[in-house]
Amino acid sequence: MKRNNRILLISACFSIFVLSATTLIAQDKTTEELKLSIQLRPRAEIRNGLFTPILKGQKPGAFISQRSRLGLTYSKTPYLKMGLSTQVVSTWGNDAQVQTTANDISLYEAWAQLFFSKEWNLKLGRQILSYDDERILGALDWNNAGRKHDAALLGFEKNKLKANAGFAFNQNSEKTTGTYYDNQVSQPYKSMEFLWLRYDINPSLAFSLLGLNLGFQDRIDSSRSNLQTLGGNVFLKKNKFAATGTYYYQTGINHSNNTILKSTNAWMAALKFDYNFNPSFSTSIGSDYLSGNNMHSTSTQNTYFNPLYATGHKFYGSMDYFYVSSPHNNTGLWDSYINLNFKPTEKFTGQIAFHHFGSTGEVVDYSGENAPKSLGNEADLSLGYTIMNNVKITGGYSQMFTDKSMKYVKNIPPVSEMKSVQNWVWVSININPQIILKSNQ
Repeated sequence: MKRNNRILLISACFSIFVLSATTLIAQDKTTEELKLSIQLRPRAEIRNGLFTPILKGQKPGAFISQRSRLGLTYSKTPYLKMGLSTQVVSTWGNDAQVQTTANDISLYEAWAQLFFSKEWNLKLGRQILSYDDERILGALDWNNAGRKHDAALLGFEKNKLKANAGFAFNQNSEKTTGTYYDNQVSQPYKSMEFLWLRYDINPSLAFSLLGLNLGFQDRIDSSRSNLQTLGGNVFLKKNKFAATGTYYYQTGINHSNNTILKSTNAWMAALKFDYNFNPSFSTSIGSDYLSGNNMHSTSTQNTYFNPLYATGHKFYGSMDYFYVSSPHNNTGLWDSYINLNFKPTEKFTGQIAFHHFGSTGEVVDYSGENAPKSLGNEADLSLGYTIMNNVKITGGYSQMFTDKSMKYVKNIPPVSEMKSVQNWVWVSININPQIILKSNQ
């Protein structure tokens, strides 16, 4: 049945294209534009407890990494747009001084967008999927590699309504038999279908909805499972005040390859308030609640909410202890925070953020007894300064104040001790010039 739905979606897209071809050919006046974008983004870091607590006896890590990206965007208004970008993600000193092997150059984006009319368009190929505040689908631009998908995206926009229908079907290679897919070194899902829409009721009030289905295939027995995520956002903005409310529910089958497949019943909710005192100073206060499993639970149901392909770095603390690179026993998270944003000059910006982290599932200590759910507190300072057009330097300092239960959710052995100071320092310069060539026909 699912295969028939995909065939119908592809057929519908093709029909729209054919019906619109005559209109496109009839358009006489066009504007062509070619944009060349070059980005070099080196970043120096000192990691003394990033992702997970550093232990006594361990030394901090220090390095300089770099994103080197070259991109081309071509548009022929009003009916065609194409994008192509390549990148190299490297660490300074990793390559030999005298090159003996080819560098690892990857294709980051390669897509074409066809505009059938003012309302309808179709985008095909490797592309970024970024929606709303990136809690479920995000670009992950903080990571040097970024995140991309191989997908088809049907878009509609008219008046106050925007809608996207997305589709992806992944394989490891061109096959002559079978459709088995190993997600270990490729995209994390075998198939994806989603529908997203946003409606602006008025300039002060808007809402968005997302329905996302992900298909997975077990590496051992090739069995299929599906996970659904349903929810959305409400956006309110009035003068100096803004608020965002978020809710998502997950159901289907837990797709972890390391555990027995379980039915899922999980959810997350978030509430954020913003207030601009003046153009130079603003504040945000909010709380995110993501359901989780109890440690050592024997339940046949999974209650851990998976934020999937979000840009977690912007939500759950800059040190990325949760949902990014280090697991925390699937115990969920309750993150309450306050941000202070300042912009004393046109070129200088900064933010101070404070987070309190707690588990939403039961935490168990080494003896099997319940432990406090409080995991710790984090303070983040980030600064940015625009040196000149297309050149900006940013940096920051973060410190995590861990509670004892952090050891339990991070699976730190009882004989190991966390250092008293857990921190992270970074500085980056982003050089991103653009060249635009335009002609009218």
